[in-house]
Amino acid sequence: MTKFFRIAARNVFRNPRRTAFTLLVIVFGAVSLILAGGFIANNFQGLRELTIRNGLGHLQIFTNAYMNGPEERPLQLGIENPAELQKWLEAQPHVTASAPEIEFVGLISNGEKSEAFLGRGIDPDRQSDLGFNVNIKNGRPLGTTSGESEVILGTGLARNMNAKIGDPLTLLGTTTDGALNAIDVRVVGFFSSGIKEFDARALKVSVPTAQTLLDSTRVTKLIVKLDDTGNTEPARAAIAAGLTGMGRSDLGLRTWRDLASFYKQVVMLYSSIFLFLGVIIVVLVVLSSSNTMMMTVFERVQEIGTLLALGTRRRQIVTIFLFEGLVIGVIGGVLGCIAGYGAMLGINAAGITMPPPPSFDRGILLNINFVPGLYGAVFALVALTLVISAMVPAIRAARLHIVDALRHV
Repeated sequence: MTKFFRIAARNVFRNPRRTAFTLLVIVFGAVSLILAGGFIANNFQGLRELTIRNGLGHLQIFTNAYMNGPEERPLQLGIENPAELQKWLEAQPHVTASAPEIEFVGLISNGEKSEAFLGRGIDPDRQSDLGFNVNIKNGRPLGTTSGESEVILGTGLARNMNAKIGDPLTLLGTTTDGALNAIDVRVVGFFSSGIKEFDARALKVSVPTAQTLLDSTRVTKLIVKLDDTGNTEPARAAIAAGLTGMGRSDLGLRTWRDLASFYKQVVMLYSSIFLFLGVIIVVLVVLSSSNTMMMTVFERVQEIGTLLALGTRRRQIVTIFLFEGLVIGVIGGVLGCIAGYGAMLGINAAGITMPPPPSFDRGILLNINFVPGLYGAVFALVALTLVISAMVPAIRAARLHIVDALRHV
């Protein structure tokens, strides 16, 4: 077997121009797969962490009643005694911080104009511990020591309300008991989430302000931050077991992956695109390599006839050609991985900024992730593809008749 491998290795370089062209096609295909896969991996990672930092956290705790059905009134199915639960949560393994949050809706008015809003009651200090840095466009974030009810508005909502920093506004909402309530707030800042539709309706107040408006001491949920996203499932299992053990079976957990429907849709879309791209590249490499190997067979008909006349078995002829495909595949795979790594470094160093995605108002930096498993997969795929592409020419070479092959011109 070693003898046939040496013969195949020598045959690969008998026509360096044709071999170089084949390697060029292979390297181009390998680089394309590496860059596409690294780009998609970077998008997955960036979108995942952005999703977590934009308000989901790694875990969220709700009451089971809240998760199983919609609330008829705000905080009707909220969490009681959230401070006590937070203290317990932050003592659990992998948990670095937690924060309460209240979700509510209502109307905001400046006395002349009213708009519907999507409100969140947050603890600014706790949100900072979670890494939820609000993108303040003007003014300042919510404070915790001013003693005044403050609000920050999404840029679109601020524009719709013609609001300025320091303006007084009125929030109107429904309490937990179903009564109407209103509270005066003062605008201290404008923020942007990057999603225009959301910014046109969003506002944030402190948890005490939201609780005053809704006339309740409950919160909608507790958001939990972990030391690493990879610890999400172990932490979820441990916290769920702990809640059951302390008699809080009324509470349930959801991970960021359970809540991030947009993330899952993007992953499915990009994965399909990458698979489609991979199939196209493999087909191109197979066709190009098969053509090269077939030309090799036509040029070496007499040589093949001589080998058969000397007693070389037909399966050994097949083995030689398959080894030739393997040698080209290994060389092409190595060169493709090296070129792909170099291209990745060059693109990352260039600092290229891409246009903003749909519904976002900020561009994103083009970065390619280094994914070791991807390099191994591309190398194996290239080597296997070249072996497969050599099969038909190898079988055709092995079926040549000795007499016809020896007198072939």
